[in-house]
Amino acid sequence: MALSDITRDDVLAAVSEWKAQGRDSFLSSYGFQADPEHVLLHEGELYDAAALAAAAHGFARPEFGALTPVSLPSPDEVTAHLADLGFDTKRAHRVQPPSPSRQRDLRRWRSTYELIKVAANNDPATQGIWAQVDSLRADRVAEARELLGDLALGRDLQAFVEAFAVWSRRPGPFAAQAVSLPTWLGQLRGNAGGYERDAADLLVETTRTPNNDDEAAGRIRALEEFVGRDLDASRVVTLLSLFWSTDERGDWPTLWPAGSDPFQQLGWMGRHLGHAERYLAFAELCRSFEPDDPRTAERTVGYLGSKGSFVGLGTALPDVCEEAAELIEGYRPASGYTDAEAEALAAALALQLRGVATLTVRSLHAPLQHATGLRLHETNLQTRVGQSKDAPYRVDAHATWTLPGGIGAPGFRLWVTRTGVAVGLHSGWDGPGSGERHEQIGRAVEQTLPEDLRFFHLRALESADRVEPVGREFPGGEVYVGRWWPHPQALGRADFAADVIETVRALSPLVEVMAGKEPTPTGPVDVELLSQLERFVAERPYPNDRDRWHLEQRRALAQSLEPAGLDAFDLAAFRRVLGGRSYGHPGTHSVLQASLASMDAAGLDAFARSLKQLLWGEGDDVARIEHILGDGSPAAGLGEAVVMKLMAIAHPGRYLPLYSLGGADGKVAVARAIGVELPPIDNPNRARLHVVANDRLRARLEPLLPADPWGQVQFALWLLRKGESVADPERDLIAEAAGELLVDEDFLREVHGLLEDKKQVIFYGPPGTGKTYLAQRLAAALQPDSSKRQVVQFHPSTSYEDFFEGFRPRLDADGQMVYELRRGPLAMLAEAAEADPTTPHIMLIDEINRANLPRVFGELLYLLEYRSQSVMTSYRPDEGFELPPNLYFIGTMNTADRSIALVDAALRRRFHFVPFMPHEGPMEGLLRRWLITHEGPVWVAGVVDLVNDELRRALRGPHLQIGHSHFMVEGLDDAALQRIWTYSIYPFIEDQFYGREDVLRTFTWHSVVERHGPRARAAAGELPPPASN
Repeated sequence: MALSDITRDDVLAAVSEWKAQGRDSFLSSYGFQADPEHVLLHEGELYDAAALAAAAHGFARPEFGALTPVSLPSPDEVTAHLADLGFDTKRAHRVQPPSPSRQRDLRRWRSTYELIKVAANNDPATQGIWAQVDSLRADRVAEARELLGDLALGRDLQAFVEAFAVWSRRPGPFAAQAVSLPTWLGQLRGNAGGYERDAADLLVETTRTPNNDDEAAGRIRALEEFVGRDLDASRVVTLLSLFWSTDERGDWPTLWPAGSDPFQQLGWMGRHLGHAERYLAFAELCRSFEPDDPRTAERTVGYLGSKGSFVGLGTALPDVCEEAAELIEGYRPASGYTDAEAEALAAALALQLRGVATLTVRSLHAPLQHATGLRLHETNLQTRVGQSKDAPYRVDAHATWTLPGGIGAPGFRLWVTRTGVAVGLHSGWDGPGSGERHEQIGRAVEQTLPEDLRFFHLRALESADRVEPVGREFPGGEVYVGRWWPHPQALGRADFAADVIETVRALSPLVEVMAGKEPTPTGPVDVELLSQLERFVAERPYPNDRDRWHLEQRRALAQSLEPAGLDAFDLAAFRRVLGGRSYGHPGTHSVLQASLASMDAAGLDAFARSLKQLLWGEGDDVARIEHILGDGSPAAGLGEAVVMKLMAIAHPGRYLPLYSLGGADGKVAVARAIGVELPPIDNPNRARLHVVANDRLRARLEPLLPADPWGQVQFALWLLRKGESVADPERDLIAEAAGELLVDEDFLREVHGLLEDKKQVIFYGPPGTGKTYLAQRLAAALQPDSSKRQVVQFHPSTSYEDFFEGFRPRLDADGQMVYELRRGPLAMLAEAAEADPTTPHIMLIDEINRANLPRVFGELLYLLEYRSQSVMTSYRPDEGFELPPNLYFIGTMNTADRSIALVDAALRRRFHFVPFMPHEGPMEGLLRRWLITHEGPVWVAGVVDLVNDELRRALRGPHLQIGHSHFMVEGLDDAALQRIWTYSIYPFIEDQFYGREDVLRTFTWHSVVERHGPRARAAAGELPPPASN
């Protein structure tokens, strides 16, 4: 009795018997247990290979009958014989069955996966592409297996690399993603040196299809170890899984670059995984979703990653919310969750909820912008319900699209809880103490709420049921209005996107009410100005980061000018209105400053009462302005520009941040630039002139940039010269920053951890590696309120007095020169941090190594490490000064200017140092990612990398490489590339090789492109790789 007795017809006879009896009866009749690891696939159905072969033997040799589990050869021998007979067999991986909790997760995730699959199946273009590549799969698979066979026989690595390069470009299911592998294999061969046979032997062994997960992991790690740090190790998984997937007897999917990103984004896979662990987790999910053919899951999740379309909300979401809610009920602020297992489970559920929110935000962003005509910003959701690392994990998910205006701006929000789904407009986050503002907005919305919309009551962040639909009366608290779908009405529907869009359209008229806008003067659109506006937005450009800073500042200043703020008058805050340039500069007012300095408490109270009457009193604005500028003036030196700045800050719905009447940038000059006729300026009533001029200018500019007075003034000034707190606890601003910066989110979180550790870090590396830009963006993510961030640039002349504080001369009220102790940027930021100890304050010191650091820091060097202690400073001998623990420093230094080794040792040990090197760490590949994202010439990144390789060798270190920021500009054509290289890059290289003309000739743009262009273009997929020597 032997397997060789069994023919194909015998197997088909056994298949017919299987179909007649059913699987359970068939297995029972022959004495076999189910064996999902060894199966035969025939006409779309799976059969247990061993039982089928045993029965087939009864048809082949009736005199001996069917084989038994004891007499049957090994399962691997059975599947091999069935394959020889022309059957498709699958040798599945051997792992322990998932735990009950894992099975529960997989069932939940399947509901979302099925929605993705339905979307892909309903996409004609995608189905067309899949059908086309599927028709070519058999040919490409056969060719790939032949490649491996040739390598196993000849062990010729060069021939394998060349043949693979040809194969990878052939049309089919592998061409689009395999384009970078030939270059990687070529580099592998080049690095092998005299060990090419060893490399070939290793490739033969590792490309063999594994029998189980342990074998797969071992082969990945073996090849990883061989390539070391010289090559991109992520390509090991891509290469091996590609060849494993061509073995039709196996069930190994291909993990292409970024192929697992959607699974990780959805919270279904861990983030901190090695390459082998990441592949096994990916393969497990693919097999769970598509046990018959995991490759179907591979390309289905790839569809989600490439299309990003809304597929619907999974039907298992209520279960996730319910389980998270049960866990949070056991949470206590003092002790946390009941145990570590409960906390880990809560964290995993929160990651899944965040994944749902992220997918929803990204997929509906463009449709909602198109439907409303509004500029909307994507947000990231925190996994915890607060900024503290001890806060509980969330129990719901919401996708939020905010309007311009910073962290506190209103936003559209889709909210999923354990009881239903809400789509509404949220009033924004203003931090604690904003109840009065929410009350005003809520009452205003109540008066204008459309018939089919309702209010929601938002419970505390830790509540298991955060969102409760209530009705048409404002319930108090944060304002949230919209529509409600109890479960399961909104689940499992891709067409729910239409409901979301229609609801957001219905909510759009409430945006201005929600933003608390005041009546704004307006008029018809000026067509000529409209055409100029497009140029202004593009050329200036508008808005930029500085504009956003001004808007944030206005909002911060406005709080101090509200009635409650004036009742508790803050002189320091008022001085910022006077002396700062935020939201426009009203000029120098030394007389007013001196008057305020001489006032006692009663005088300051009277001054604040006058400001309160000006800004919030009854009657006509003109009369109140005229009164405070005349007989009702509360202080000498309170002039028109200051009064109009106060009005513009407190009432942006009416007043423009344009404070002087005359002058080069005053209202009169602006009126001429935009064609507005003003009354004669010799009118003695200056208050009326200001208000009339403001209203006429606003009426002309409002239709062009609605509800944006800052932008209106910037536009007008552009024409003339030419001829926006506390962070929203539910937004993950670090993740948003990582997305904008194109760096790994974990890197920014690690830097954040370093800041929390020592309170100060230094980014160091060659010029142009984005140290300052990343520092600024990270600081904004950690502290969105720009009034709590400060940027200082050091230079050789920077002194202790410039940086911290020192005596400076000024004229007193009598015109006499006196000296006053004037705070520098560090003293001011430290005082602000001390007054607001619950939020971070961040100082960015650019080019920190260019100053004499011991001289600039002085005794403050001690405070960098010992934050809880104070010292007597040079100018404060009678009082101690300390650096508050919520004050952080981010420094940058160019190692081309000065080596870290030359930095004072005492300073070095007080900072964490983070390298920014183009060839390794978070900056590696950044230029390539940027060029891909901005559709630029990706091959340029390869050229820069290759030149940097040469510079590192020639200059014996990494500190004089070319920074990527030179090339991170739009419109990189050949001329721009040559210009950047010739006038920015080459002079830098010339400094390093001064006098060595033979070396310098090799670094001209022409020489560099000629030497490295073909290889760089091949790596970018633009041309075939160069022939090997």
